[in-house]
Amino acid sequence: MATLNLPSRPQISDEEKHRAFWNGTEHAFIPAGTLRVPDGLKLHTTAADEVDPITFEVIRHGLWNANQEHGTVMANLAVSPILLETRDFQTAILGESGELVFSGPYLQYLACVMDNVVHYIIEHHGERIAPGDMWIVNDPWIGTAHQPDVNLVCPVFVDGELFCWVGNNAHQNDVGGTLPGSFCPNAQDIYFDPMCMTPMRIVKEDAIDPEVEALYRRQSRTPVSLALDLRASVAGNHAARERILRLVERYGKETVKAVMRGVLDASQSSFKELLATIPDGEWRERCYQEVAVVGDRGAYRIELRVRKEGDRLIVSNEGTEPEVGAINLPFAALRGTTLAALNVLAVPEHMGVIGGAARQVMFEPVPGTITCPDYGVAVSPAGIFATELGMAMVNSVITRMLLCSEDEDVRAKALATTPAQWHIHIHAGTNQRGVYYVGPMLDAMIGTTGAQVHRDGAFANGVWWIPEGRGPNVEAYERDWPVLYLYRREDPDSGGAGRFRGGNGGRLAYVQHNGDMAVGLYTSEGIPKAPGILGATPGSPGLTRLIESSDVREQFAAGKLPGALEELQGEEVTCYGKGNPLVLEDASVIEYTWGGSAGYGDPLLRDPQRVFGDVAARVVSVEDAERQYGVIVRDGRLDEPATEQRRDELRRERLKGAGLQGEPKAREASPPGDAPLIGEDIWVDREAGVYRCAHCGEETGALSAHAKEKLGVWEHAVEDIGAQFRDPAIYVDDTIVWREFICPGCATRLATEVCRPDDEVLAEIRLSL
Repeated sequence: MATLNLPSRPQISDEEKHRAFWNGTEHAFIPAGTLRVPDGLKLHTTAADEVDPITFEVIRHGLWNANQEHGTVMANLAVSPILLETRDFQTAILGESGELVFSGPYLQYLACVMDNVVHYIIEHHGERIAPGDMWIVNDPWIGTAHQPDVNLVCPVFVDGELFCWVGNNAHQNDVGGTLPGSFCPNAQDIYFDPMCMTPMRIVKEDAIDPEVEALYRRQSRTPVSLALDLRASVAGNHAARERILRLVERYGKETVKAVMRGVLDASQSSFKELLATIPDGEWRERCYQEVAVVGDRGAYRIELRVRKEGDRLIVSNEGTEPEVGAINLPFAALRGTTLAALNVLAVPEHMGVIGGAARQVMFEPVPGTITCPDYGVAVSPAGIFATELGMAMVNSVITRMLLCSEDEDVRAKALATTPAQWHIHIHAGTNQRGVYYVGPMLDAMIGTTGAQVHRDGAFANGVWWIPEGRGPNVEAYERDWPVLYLYRREDPDSGGAGRFRGGNGGRLAYVQHNGDMAVGLYTSEGIPKAPGILGATPGSPGLTRLIESSDVREQFAAGKLPGALEELQGEEVTCYGKGNPLVLEDASVIEYTWGGSAGYGDPLLRDPQRVFGDVAARVVSVEDAERQYGVIVRDGRLDEPATEQRRDELRRERLKGAGLQGEPKAREASPPGDAPLIGEDIWVDREAGVYRCAHCGEETGALSAHAKEKLGVWEHAVEDIGAQFRDPAIYVDDTIVWREFICPGCATRLATEVCRPDDEVLAEIRLSL
């Protein structure tokens, strides 16, 4: 294994030293154990001892509806399609000290940074907090994923005491930086990025401060849109605040506060009950980012570990490489994606009340790393490259943890990973009305989902961590921007293959139409980053393709609309992710894909009839049915004898590729009824102290090691995964390989990895039994 000089985590036990180090200035802001409240600020902390159940539910739903109305007001008043149409924002209600009470049904990780923002404001500006205030913050080292995600938080006072907070975090169309849209993959450091705003009162006594607003607007290429969306955020906060004050007026402040405490306690209790069904252990994921900045050709390791000790989870990024280029993920986003995944996957029944469960989650970040960078590096592209990778990695780790539960209902919550980059184009120029515009294409909001234990993923059912996200309307984009779509559709074979397959991604193409544009940011990648679960293949990477000097206009004149790039004549130009802007001409045609989601389980265990149905529905091609699943479809019919024969051949190929001897064993084993399970593929033999394949009973590893220790390893090229996968050498100089982990008994594929050749085997599941 290659060795690197990796940063180490500081061991700080003294609270004052913690405050001095994790201060939000040189390093990320991480609150100390005790909240310091200045003398001039009084918090309301008194709650009723008891609330009758009916009143409790009425107030609980009243709070939920206040938060929901908050989002509705924002969406109705915003002018940017990011907020108006696709709902790239979040709303929240927080307790007096910042504990997250309710998060909305919008982009989940945006709420999970607001508690730290409130904590920071109280400790640093508490004596200045007053009724009618709203504080704006977009500093990633204090509490946001990157600068375009702008917090606006509002204190709610009752009888002169700070009762609670309402807030929103909204993605803005442009807040400055080197590229239109404010994602800056060419940023060499923070000074190429948009401005970082530490907390400022932009609303005082319920009026926008014109001086602060002028500073905010001055940074943007689209200042009018920015100003109008600011007013939408202000109005949303005002609506939620007034709703809460009416609840207080009707039921009393102690009663409403008791309900806030009660929903948090219930969330905490449910999460502890869920953790009680899972043995202690450690779950890990390792992925690779690529191309740190325009012109770079490197690959960079990211690691995530979740350790369970009793009723607590400890999250660490130990093993992650040092901060570099513009692919860094602020700690606020690392924490936010972790809590967001737990909110949706672990405690969805609590309607967005993640604050209680968060009491059981600790973080041990290593500063100076890609996923906990120190101040000074670029972070603005995080919302495309780093945050989504963080979400995919924590999705993978939490899913593996859930699969180790003794409770079948908990295991059913497991969900394979969605795309680990936000595949997008952001173009800018002059639209058909002669007006400058910035156009972020959020078609990936149409979505794709990963496989579950007994269910396939799907195309076009949204993104699970943005429940209210909406796919954009093609006609709205064509109305506002100088673009004309050629097609937008499901992309067959892009979902990860598995016993249950991942949902496919999408594919679209467009041309410039009645205006001028340059595509300043586009996604194109070679390293798969959406890990497959228990032997499945990963979701496919995204790709941008450009055809120059095409005959598209001639085809238009002839009444034809091309349905694929292969139907065009012209010269294809290789597009590199984080490349230089692409200036589109009249004869240019550009296409991009948003990748598919990962699968679950060995594809050779998928019911052939399901695969045949996929082929009939044109979700999977005939070629991929054979390649991935060993299923033979001829003349529109399932050939069952040929399928059985092909699957036997593929299992023998696996054993040979992994250097294992003999013929595949029959898959006739059954784990004992009381044995701890890992999904449906591995079980724990406590008496022998080993993990075993659930299909044939073969040992896969010692309990003292990990569940993959004794599997055969077949290492080969990434492009061997499937037709939708490319050689990473197009984009990076590091060698990246695809590993399959094969049961030495029955040749079932029990795990997969994408890694460097000299990487150690990832101990992705290690139970303490």
